[in-house]
Amino acid sequence: MADVKLETVVKRFGTVETIHGVDLDIKNGEFIVFVGPSGCGKSTLLRLIAGLEEVTEGDIFIDGDCVTDAKSSARGIAMVFQSYALYPHMTVYENMSFGLEVAGKSKDFIEERVNAAADILKLNELLDRKPRQLSGGQRQRVAIGRTIVRQPKVFLFDEPLSNLDAELRVQMRIEISRLHEKLGNTMIYVTHDQVEAMTMADKIVVLRDGSVEQIGTPMSLYHTPANKFVAGFIGSPKMNFLPVTIKALDDQAITLTLPGSEEMTLAVETDGLKPGQKLELGIRPEHLTTGRSGDISLSFPAEVVEELGGTTYVYGTLNGQNLIAELDGDARIHKGDMEEFSFNKARAHLFTEDQRAITIREKRLPSY
Repeated sequence: MADVKLETVVKRFGTVETIHGVDLDIKNGEFIVFVGPSGCGKSTLLRLIAGLEEVTEGDIFIDGDCVTDAKSSARGIAMVFQSYALYPHMTVYENMSFGLEVAGKSKDFIEERVNAAADILKLNELLDRKPRQLSGGQRQRVAIGRTIVRQPKVFLFDEPLSNLDAELRVQMRIEISRLHEKLGNTMIYVTHDQVEAMTMADKIVVLRDGSVEQIGTPMSLYHTPANKFVAGFIGSPKMNFLPVTIKALDDQAITLTLPGSEEMTLAVETDGLKPGQKLELGIRPEHLTTGRSGDISLSFPAEVVEELGGTTYVYGTLNGQNLIAELDGDARIHKGDMEEFSFNKARAHLFTEDQRAITIREKRLPSY
């Protein structure tokens, strides 16, 4: 087990800078998830930590040692890839033992390590099979087992579940979380799937265009996103956004005009705000309810209704803005009808035109 620290890490490919001065402290034993859209730099950052790419500027420390120029094999890390990277001509046992054999470990030592990993991952009955005889989930467990036998300081996962179907992804998420609980090692996990990030991480690192947008626990990012990008990326379905205008303000609050002429007053930090300024109001789909049970009302036609049993999704538009409401499965919404929805002000989010979050004092949230 080890901590990992990045100090102003920059990566350039030729003249193109893809990682822009990232600073990051990962504590011993934490499960950290790098999340962001395709091309944001999350896999590149993981490969820099692994030693598979050279750092252009800055330093990387693992367990207090500077490993910026160290070979991958000397960093005390093990990596699980998206493609499994198993040797097709070898059995499960041989795939898991190969790295230890190359390192010159004894037969007894190798057998002990492989059997221990097989016990953890429930691979005992598969040790004589070859990869072509395994399911996708079994292959991924073998790939993880191959890293466990090395007893690394840090586990690195590069989108390990993206090749699995939906049911297997859920199963493997649970298994990897249990593995972290059992082993206690530092784990760094890359995914574009924010559901994986929310369900697995101790902390999430949200990346965009090679820069860190926000770092925090899953629920702190959900409740208090630093900007519109994080607000829209964390949460499924994604947050609704509506253009609003500041009608009036004082030192303590602002009054906003919403689409449909509805007005709302919010207690916020008003520094830098002015009457007539355009803002964006964010409200999560799960915080919309039918009728006028909330503080603020919005009405839009139910253009598409998806009834999934326990949940109903209602899609519509208001003044050209796409909206979605996530309702209880018992909700009776009919396609084509004009429906009234409402939300509580304490659930609202507010963003400036440059996407910065405005602090709303009415929120009553737990500490994270």
